[in-house]
Amino acid sequence: MRPEKLLPWLLGGALAAAGWLQGLQWRSASLAAGAEDREGKIIALENELELLRRENESLRSLAQGGGEVKVEPALIDFVESSLGLDFRSTPQVHRIAGEELRDRIVASIEARYGPHGLDSRQQAWVLMGLLNADDRFAAQLAATKAVGARSWFDDQTGEAWVTDRFDPGSIPDQAALIRALARILLHQHYPPPPGWPGDEAAAAREALHHGAAMTVENRYLARQALGNGFTALQENTDAKELLANLSPFVRGLATFPSLRGLPLAGRLMDQGKLAESLHLPPAITAGFFPGHETLAAAPPELPESPGSTLLEESAGMLGIRLWLEPLGDEFTALADGWRGDKYRLSATSDTDQHLIWDVRFDSAENADAFAAAACDLLSAVSGGDEVPAVGAAIETPEGRKLTVLRPAPDRVRLLNQVP
Repeated sequence: MRPEKLLPWLLGGALAAAGWLQGLQWRSASLAAGAEDREGKIIALENELELLRRENESLRSLAQGGGEVKVEPALIDFVESSLGLDFRSTPQVHRIAGEELRDRIVASIEARYGPHGLDSRQQAWVLMGLLNADDRFAAQLAATKAVGARSWFDDQTGEAWVTDRFDPGSIPDQAALIRALARILLHQHYPPPPGWPGDEAAAAREALHHGAAMTVENRYLARQALGNGFTALQENTDAKELLANLSPFVRGLATFPSLRGLPLAGRLMDQGKLAESLHLPPAITAGFFPGHETLAAAPPELPESPGSTLLEESAGMLGIRLWLEPLGDEFTALADGWRGDKYRLSATSDTDQHLIWDVRFDSAENADAFAAAACDLLSAVSGGDEVPAVGAAIETPEGRKLTVLRPAPDRVRLLNQVP
């Protein structure tokens, strides 16, 4: 059925579902016994309604933008021969209006973490100092993928999208489609595990798949250069300017798949070991940094914390490196000593969140150096003129208390708490 005929049915179904969810929200609001449960259910329903709204926008864009994109068999053959795999089903590539692409990417990012998942991470990353209070992670990360993009792969559906400006006769556009087709093929043979594997494992898998797809894209461009005299892609200056204005954390997560995933996937492909790595991908981001390919993380056990736990996760070697980046290259090198970390976000009320973050290092010397760097960063966050000593709390303008502790010779603990 053509998109313009299918759209009314899909919109009608989505609106009916939205009405059902709204009715469920009213019913939950009237029957829930506890105020906390009632608020949580309402937030979950609002999240579902927002996802439905974004899906409606994407469906409308699909009908307006031109529907399915015909993929030339030669491109499919190139991707299959490059990866040594066959498509298990016909790859689905859709056309979307350029101005709608970012909203669709935001919806995919939000859905990836599930209800409350991204909100809790946003809060934790702000309390850790990885994000600024006014940063909006999903929107900013989506912008890095949408600005000037020729194609995008949706890892939630296993399908790809090109904008309404896609030109099938353009070599750069063909190359972008090749990359998207490679992601579809890898997704069909090596789908994501059920449930959420953890932030570290998800980032590592994304980097490996994206790097492999970029390797195929680059090989296609090299073939075109030899056969047709094609020289080089035009630099995406808009995306470059956008990245320069983002926080190191968002910028680092956005560029990690290309900066670290591409060289690793290229080496594995040259060595004939890519399939093995795709079957058992690296579980931590440390595996993408030279000298740490075989490192096994040993995350520390956290002590009990007040209130209810909202989130427990790891920042990984990548997160430590990005956290230290504002201090300069000599400090980011401390991330090489990372051997595991874990943070917990907990809440004692609707407004009071507490964060504890423990990081394990390979030596007491590296742990000492990290603790000193952490004190410098906490001083900057608090706006104070003096650097606090390890063990001494420093107060922020918002009335929160920040503390760096040394609970063990190889461990550093950061606390961000409400007094």
